[in-house]
Amino acid sequence: MSHPDSSVPEPATYVYCLVQSVRPPSMKGAPAGIPGGGAPRALPVARGIWAIVADAPPERFSNEQLQKELQDIEAVSRYALAHAAMIEFFFQKGPVIPLRLFTLFSADERAQRQLAGGGSQVRALFARLRGLEEWGVRITAASRAATVGPQRRSAKPDGSASSGRNYLESKKRLNDRDGAPSAATRREVSAALTAMRKIAVRTRKESFPPPSRGRPYVTGASFLVRAQRRSVWKKKVSQLASVLGEQEHRLEVSGPWPPYHFTTQPKGTR
Repeated sequence: MSHPDSSVPEPATYVYCLVQSVRPPSMKGAPAGIPGGGAPRALPVARGIWAIVADAPPERFSNEQLQKELQDIEAVSRYALAHAAMIEFFFQKGPVIPLRLFTLFSADERAQRQLAGGGSQVRALFARLRGLEEWGVRITAASRAATVGPQRRSAKPDGSASSGRNYLESKKRLNDRDGAPSAATRREVSAALTAMRKIAVRTRKESFPPPSRGRPYVTGASFLVRAQRRSVWKKKVSQLASVLGEQEHRLEVSGPWPPYHFTTQPKGTR
């Protein structure tokens, strides 16, 4: 981390995740990492706990440069994919605690001090996450076309202000209702989520935009599932997808992932 020329700024320390391992985690086969960052390496944080880090050159990871990068969706996507790839690589080897994208510290020593600060809490978190994996579920309900009674459809406005006002109010009510899930739809979707929740160790409800005209009802959750029950989980999800499909709803599942939504992540600071 030192440079012969003291005028050259020291690189910052970029952190991907924490890994629990008796020995230093092997970097063999690890992905390249974030664009512009150094090669991944293991930084000791506490006994049996390592941070997977990389050098972050100041010309690429200064606050000013990062602000520019954040304005470019494609650039952010490249960083996010590389960040996730590194975490998922080590997740295949053992328990990990993912850190947020662009977690940066001014130096290795600063990262070690802050990450080791909650040593007992980090160990407890590792103990809770051991043998668990995250699955994401998204359910898109079938759109419910607004219907109008036959008398309404055949009625013709008589040109009066009253009939025009009634027509506009009726149209507004239909527009407001369009896209909103029916009680039956909510019951069907809720039953599926409840069935999955019974298999999972923990569940986190996800937020989606509310339904509106042209936008369907979408809901879902992240589930923390025991790896040993993966086959049970996948079988249940497949059954539920078939049942919902018969009702013209769509269930999408992704995983297994590291426990991205079930960790309290340390915040980086420059």
